[in-house]
Amino acid sequence: MQRQPVVLISEDEIDINNLLTLILQAENVIVLQAFDGQSAWDTFVARADEIDLLVTDLGLPKMGGVELIERARKLKPSVKIIGASGFGRNNVREEVMQAGADEFMPKPYVTAELVAAAKRLLGTA
Repeated sequence: MQRQPVVLISEDEIDINNLLTLILQAENVIVLQAFDGQSAWDTFVARADEIDLLVTDLGLPKMGGVELIERARKLKPSVKIIGASGFGRNNVREEVMQAGADEFMPKPYVTAELVAAAKRLLGTA
């Protein structure tokens, strides 16, 4: 039997973090939550061997999402990463992809698109 995938959600908006958690748990995924960049990084370092996917907002307190993506990619090159942002800057997608993300999601999240991207990256689609 395959183990359940583990996803770390790094999102400072509590309602969004909880909603994403519920949606992904319904897809038989174990979800770890972080509400700022530093706690996401601490969780990632402590549990890198378990974490299959990192979903991170870019505008996080204590450490930005781009730095989190770069650090996570360096520590565990095989981890899958979705970077998300509601910022309207033109180059935000490029910035996220250059940092090492596999996918970029504009916010507000379209939950079906997020679930589809997560399943694709986790190989459970």
